[in-house]
Amino acid sequence: MAKKRGGSPLGNAPGSQQAQQSAAKANLESLTKQLSRELEQSGQDTAAYLQKQFGIESVGQTMVWQLASGETAVFNEVTLSYRQVKDETYVTFDVNGRDQSLLTKESLDDLNSLAFQQFYPAVGREVDGKVDILDGSRRRAWFLLQEGRVETFRILVTQNELSTADAKALAKQLQTAKEHNLREVGLQCLAIQKASEGVTQAEIAERLGLSQAGVSKAMKAASVEERLVKIFPDPNALSHPDYTLLAKVTKVHEDSKSLTAFIKQVGENVVNIQAEYAIKEQKEAIIAFIKSELKVAEAKKNTDKAQVTPLAEFDSKGVFARKRVKGRNFSYEFGRLPKDIQAELDEAIDKVMSAYKQSSHQE
Repeated sequence: MAKKRGGSPLGNAPGSQQAQQSAAKANLESLTKQLSRELEQSGQDTAAYLQKQFGIESVGQTMVWQLASGETAVFNEVTLSYRQVKDETYVTFDVNGRDQSLLTKESLDDLNSLAFQQFYPAVGREVDGKVDILDGSRRRAWFLLQEGRVETFRILVTQNELSTADAKALAKQLQTAKEHNLREVGLQCLAIQKASEGVTQAEIAERLGLSQAGVSKAMKAASVEERLVKIFPDPNALSHPDYTLLAKVTKVHEDSKSLTAFIKQVGENVVNIQAEYAIKEQKEAIIAFIKSELKVAEAKKNTDKAQVTPLAEFDSKGVFARKRVKGRNFSYEFGRLPKDIQAELDEAIDKVMSAYKQSSHQE
């Protein structure tokens, strides 16, 4: 039987479909670069050409950037709506390095000029039909907070496949706006520590271009309970001493229930602080309130400490008899006493408790 013409030379061999997809993808990337070069040499406008050929109306400038690996990637500018940004873009912390949970309205106030003009497009890479934001996650967060009141969002997107290393390096090169805060740097350090077993703080410092002391401070900030950080309208304003204070709060309120109650109490006060203070003054007011409440909590904890009273003194090491009282609870503790003494104590306790139960029944 004659073979069909035009079929794949790989036929039905195992892995043929994947190989064909990879080949097609490589061809598309090659054609994208070739199209970009041809348009540039012919002097044609990219947006006009793509609109005519493919009906794409939202394409703007085209950029070809060299990556850390030496490869190049083509970035085309597109204009997205609020719904597209919400549904079709996302931020990967490990690549972008910006903690999205801390991007509050107050922390993004410096971007309010975007309501009139977005001077610089964000930058992203297409992954599985969606756009991973490499640079511009603060602009994206601000745009989403407007909930459609600002109609469009500009972003340079590449369909070239970028390795994680290239994506990280490019994100770092592009990051020229507000520096990452101490907690975000700490989260990056923890991510490196988790991914590289046995890595030292000195090695992490070398990778990130920081001092070892800086890495230590940043990792301490990252270890603070996130709920405490979110108390502040602008978490970016928190410094190392502030994180040290918050770490102390966690230490004093060891159980989750106690910490939750503390956070709720501070949160209720924050509402009043926001009404009375300007944004720049709110952090210090909240810190002052936390310090005062922490002193009360520490004093209460010291009061609640168990009081231990020796019942007898012994010459032998490790032998003890003591009474421990904490609040309305008390206990007797004995160590390394002879078994016959233990038996006598059991008998005495049983006798006392029996008498107590009998008298309580009579009452």
